[in-house]
Amino acid sequence: MIVAMKYVTRFSWVLVALSCSYLFFGLSALAVGAATKDLLIPESLVHLESGETPSYALVVEKKSQILRVYAFDGEYRLKHRFACSTGEAAGKKKCPGDRKTPEGVYFFTASFEKKYLSSTYGNRAFVMDYPNVLDRLNDRGGDNIWLHGTNKKLRPRDTNGCVVVENGNIDVLAGYIRLNHTPIIIKEELQMVSPGQHAAKAESLRRFLQDWKSALLSADKARHGSFYMNPSPVHDQFWEAWVPMHDAWSEAQAAYAMTLKHVAIGRANPCLVVLLDQSVQLGDHRASVGRKKLFVKRQGADWKIMAETYQGIPVQEEKQDPLILSWQRLERLNRDYKEVAHRVTEWAEAWSAKDIDRYRACYSREFRARGMDLSAWIRYKDRLNKRYNFITVSVEDLQIRQNGDRSTATFVQRYNSSGHESVGTKRLRLRRTDGAWKIDREKWLGTMN
Repeated sequence: MIVAMKYVTRFSWVLVALSCSYLFFGLSALAVGAATKDLLIPESLVHLESGETPSYALVVEKKSQILRVYAFDGEYRLKHRFACSTGEAAGKKKCPGDRKTPEGVYFFTASFEKKYLSSTYGNRAFVMDYPNVLDRLNDRGGDNIWLHGTNKKLRPRDTNGCVVVENGNIDVLAGYIRLNHTPIIIKEELQMVSPGQHAAKAESLRRFLQDWKSALLSADKARHGSFYMNPSPVHDQFWEAWVPMHDAWSEAQAAYAMTLKHVAIGRANPCLVVLLDQSVQLGDHRASVGRKKLFVKRQGADWKIMAETYQGIPVQEEKQDPLILSWQRLERLNRDYKEVAHRVTEWAEAWSAKDIDRYRACYSREFRARGMDLSAWIRYKDRLNKRYNFITVSVEDLQIRQNGDRSTATFVQRYNSSGHESVGTKRLRLRRTDGAWKIDREKWLGTMN
C-alpha cells in the first residue's frame, strides 16, 4: 500500500510538471502571438521617421472606440490602448452641429490645462486642426474638434464630435503629443498590415519629395508645376520672388540648400498627408522654414500634390510663402554678415593707417568703452597714433554672431607698433545705425600666450 502511494505521488508530480510545462509553453505561445500582432500597424499609418527621440502617432478606431499610441524608433511599437468615445452620430463630420467625429489625418495646434477648462473637458484638452485644407476642398465644415479628458463616466459614442478619454489617460497621452507634429489618425475601422507593406510606398514618396525639391532649387518652374494636380495662383507669386534670388545667387556662386526631414505620412482617403520639417541654408546661415504639409494622391503611375500648406499657420494668414520669407531672411543675414566683416576689416585698416577720420567713421555716436565716450576715445587713439612711428593691426579667426540690428564680432587681434606688441581676443559689438553697421562697444578679452 505504501509502495502504491509512492507511485501515485510520483505520478501526480509528473502530471503537475507536465501541466506546468503546458501552461508555461501555452502562455509563451500567447505572448509570442501578442507580440506578433503588435508588430502589425494600421494601414493608415504609412510612415514615421525618428530622430534623436522616437516619433509617435495616435490612431482612433471609431468602430471599436479604441485609441492606440504607436511609437517608432527604428521599429514600430504599440505603446498604449485606451478606451475612447467619439461622436454620437455615425459617419464622417460634414457640418457644424452634426455630432459626428471627422475622419482623416489631423495634428494638434494648441493645448489647455485643467485650470483653463470647464469641467466638461476634464484634466486637459488638445485642439485638432479640423477642418484642414482637404476638408475645405470637400466642403466639410465645423470646428472645435478636440481630444480631451472627462469628469464623467466614459461612454461609447457619447460626444458632440470630439475624441474623449478618461482623465488618467489624457494625462498619459500628453507625454506623447508635440503640437503641430504628432498626427492623430481617425478611421471608422482599421485595417492592420505589416510595416513592410508600406516600405515601397514610403520610398516612392521620398523620391517624389527629393525630385520636387530638386525642381524648386533649380528654379525649373515647368518641372516643379508638374508635381501638382492644379498649381494655384499662389505659385506665380512664389516664382516671381524666387527666380530673381535664385539667379543672383547662381551668378554669385553662392551656396544654398534645402533640407527635408522628420517625415510623417498618414492616409486620409482619397490621399496621403505628408508632414515634414523644412529648413534652408545660404552660405553659413541656416533657417527653419516650418512644417510643410502636403496632400498627395496617385494619378496613374505618378504622385501629385492636391494641396499644400504650412502646419500651424492658418491658411488665411499665409499671405507670403514662408519659404520666400526664410530665403529673404537668410539673404539679409548673409548681407549683414558681409557688411559686419567689411566694417571690422575697415576698422583694422584705418587703425593701421593711423587715419583718424576714417577710424572715427567706424564708430557709433553712442560708443562707450573703458569709461570713455566717442570723443574721448578718439582723442586717446589720436595721442597713440602720434606717439608711435607705425601701427599694424590684423584680424584673425573672425566669428560673427547676429541678432537683428545687433551683431557681435569676436576675433584674434594681432597688434604691433613701435612701442607695443600684443596678441589677444577682441570683441566688438556693432549696431545698425542709419542703414550702416557701426561699433558701439569694444572690449579686450585677454592676452593669448
